[in-house]
Amino acid sequence: MLYRVLLLIFISFLSVNNYGQALNEAAARAELEKRGYDADRFEQEMIKKGVNPKAVDANNPADVARAQKAAQEVMAMLDAEKKAKDKPAPTPAPAQTVSEPQSKIDDTRSVDDKGKVTNQTKDIQKAVKDGATIEEAVSEKLQETAKEKLPPATTYGQHIFRDKSLQLFRTAEDAKPTKAYVLGPGDKVAISIWGPTQENFALEIQKDGYIQPTGLPRYYLAGLTVDAAEQLMASRLRNYYYFQKENFELAVSTARTLNVNIVGEVFNNGTFNISAINTAFNAIVAAGGPNDIGSVRKIQLLRPGKKPRTLDVYQYLQNPVISQDFYLAENDYINVPVAEKLVTINGAVNRPFRYELVDNEQLTELVKFAGGLRANALKNNIQVKRIENDTIRIIDVNFADMQKAGKNFTLYNGDIIEVQEINDNIRNEVSVSGAVENPGIYALNKNEKISDLLRKGILLDNAITSIAYLKRYNDDLKTIRYEFINLDNVISNPTSTDNFILRKGDELIISSKASFADNYTISVEGAVRIPNKMTLDIEKNLKVSDAVFFAGGLKDDAIVDFAYIFRTKIAEAKTQEYIAVNLSEALQNPASAANISLQPGDRLVIYSKNSYVDESFVRVAGAVRNPGEFLYNPSLKLKDLMLLAGGFRREASYDRIDVYRLYFEDNKATRVLAANLRMDEGYNLKSGTSEFGLQPFDQIFVRTAPEFELQRNVFINGEVRYPGTYALMSDNTKLATVIRESGGVTDEAFLKGATLTRRKDNIGFVIIDLEKAIKSPKSFENIILQEGDEISIPKINNIVSITGATKANEVYPDKITAQGKIQVPYRNGKSARYYIDEYAGGLSKDAASRKISVIDASGKVTKAKGFLFFKKYPKSRSRGRNQNRL
Repeated sequence: MLYRVLLLIFISFLSVNNYGQALNEAAARAELEKRGYDADRFEQEMIKKGVNPKAVDANNPADVARAQKAAQEVMAMLDAEKKAKDKPAPTPAPAQTVSEPQSKIDDTRSVDDKGKVTNQTKDIQKAVKDGATIEEAVSEKLQETAKEKLPPATTYGQHIFRDKSLQLFRTAEDAKPTKAYVLGPGDKVAISIWGPTQENFALEIQKDGYIQPTGLPRYYLAGLTVDAAEQLMASRLRNYYYFQKENFELAVSTARTLNVNIVGEVFNNGTFNISAINTAFNAIVAAGGPNDIGSVRKIQLLRPGKKPRTLDVYQYLQNPVISQDFYLAENDYINVPVAEKLVTINGAVNRPFRYELVDNEQLTELVKFAGGLRANALKNNIQVKRIENDTIRIIDVNFADMQKAGKNFTLYNGDIIEVQEINDNIRNEVSVSGAVENPGIYALNKNEKISDLLRKGILLDNAITSIAYLKRYNDDLKTIRYEFINLDNVISNPTSTDNFILRKGDELIISSKASFADNYTISVEGAVRIPNKMTLDIEKNLKVSDAVFFAGGLKDDAIVDFAYIFRTKIAEAKTQEYIAVNLSEALQNPASAANISLQPGDRLVIYSKNSYVDESFVRVAGAVRNPGEFLYNPSLKLKDLMLLAGGFRREASYDRIDVYRLYFEDNKATRVLAANLRMDEGYNLKSGTSEFGLQPFDQIFVRTAPEFELQRNVFINGEVRYPGTYALMSDNTKLATVIRESGGVTDEAFLKGATLTRRKDNIGFVIIDLEKAIKSPKSFENIILQEGDEISIPKINNIVSITGATKANEVYPDKITAQGKIQVPYRNGKSARYYIDEYAGGLSKDAASRKISVIDASGKVTKAKGFLFFKKYPKSRSRGRNQNRL
């Protein structure tokens, strides 16, 4: 099986196209190398045997047999060589680690094509990693490539192969064979016995068709269905084990793969290696399905020694279970012939499309395939367009009569059937609209009159009966005319000439008296309880006092001295009249002239006192808990304001409360006045301070006590005796002072590597020389600390790192230089050049010697210095936790 699999991988689908050839050759090479063979050596030995793998015709059985024999001989030879050298076979690498295969694409192909091959090869490797066999992975990738170019279905039934309605199953997927699955060599079966006796077998059907549990005889299962095999094994194993029927199960754990040949009118002819779980319907997916001229009704399944079987996609769509009757065997052929009878049906059917008909299927069967006629289909005149004698003729078919008679209509290849829709026009309808209780459309019965329609519509009390209109179509059924009707005559004398006999489409239009009456309104707005619009009586005698009454009366804040009526006259619609109203007089004395009569469209607006008052604020800020603005009122006192602001904060200075006041007089420029107040903890003015009243727009600021400040902390970690958080005892506390307060540095402290990080203002890393700061407290290195500073003091670590353009890669193996640097011991007094020459093999050719620098653990950088032809290199200092770098 190994040889067969490798051979199929190497030669399958090579004739599809160049892209497919590169893809499959790459996959075959990867599989050969994975199994421990050299791909190039394998190809050379095959050529020596007279077989060029690139020239094998996968569709020629003779070529395949010759190539298979040569491959077996080459692999046997390679196995013998490996055994002769007494070397164990290399462990197969995981699929995901297969190196990228070399493409056989010609050098003249574009870079994009090479990239596609690489990507597709990676997809194959991923599929293998997910559990597919290498054969399935290659086959799936070719199918995906072909499917990307598949056109839309043109014949009903093609869609299941082109839109992934059907899929191929992998051997490794969870899809398990049904009881109808036919077993064959390569299938792995699992037998489970439970109950009083427990036993489990995992067996593979051998190439001779049998399985043999340990210590038991052979049992031949090949050619049996899973159901038959389960019955056979249950009866045989009862001779050795005790169990009930329900305590026994045989299932296929892993299905075999097999080769199936798909030919004819499909998108991709060829031999495909697929899981035996797939039925013939699934297998056709591998070839892209029938092409635009391929049949979906007469697909042939051919097996040597067996009668051909026909696959009908339409039967499958109606009953998918039939697919279980079409399991495949090794080297089965599936032939898709040309469709012989294709007809198209359009119009009022549920699924208009082109369909393939077979045998005696005619118009009745076509309508069924199309999902039947829609409810609005015109059954008495279905049209058939047919080509006869190089001309197109139309045939009318009365489908309704044909069905009643139990007959059918013969169709021919290329026929186009048009099913018309019933005309939307309703033949027996009349309508009534206007002043009736039930306006709408009604059915028209024979000899019905206007009086009959009135009984259905029921006149309203305000209907105008002296005249109505009957809208009626003329004989051309397009133009209309109006007939004048006296409904009084119709009601009093049904035999009068006004009581017309109704026709299809008639509409009786009855007007209402309300349609000819104006509806006047007025509105009341502002400081009333229920602002609203109200209808004005027809005599127009509603007055101001009445309108206020309907609006719920005045609100408490309403101004009673005046109100305004805004009046717009119909003849002067673009102008507005303003009428002042003495509201108090109008309400107290309704008979007075102040109680003005309202006119249509009037707006009575009653104003609020608040509309004529300016809002004033006072503001408090500074060392109070809730600073903000507060609405001014003469009742508001300074103490009240402090309480409303949440009181003084801890840092507030009671003796310094500043007040700024805006002073303004009529026709004079504004000025700002200032006052300084002193208060006690109870928010009362201290003795000696005169009474102070607030005014609108006052601004009060509570100052902070002089030099008030919470503790300011710094943090020390690393090599001091007592690391942790320390408070700065004064404004100018320095670095050395805090080190001394922390107990001083330990014996392992590396002072030159100490660092300081300043959080304040996001300053960040600060380079310091702690050693100098401690030895010389007055030096500039002894910097003043600020709140949030963090001081880190590392341990001594006598290591020097060398990185950059040196010859270290030539001197040391990769595992030492993998990080791009080497670590060497520190030697006191040695310069940077000493370490480069002694440990790194010197400078590389492209090194810039003038730019050699030393970065010590504190972050300080020292560069090489030059004078004329001489250079002075910086010395490496003793090491801290953050090592020096060269």
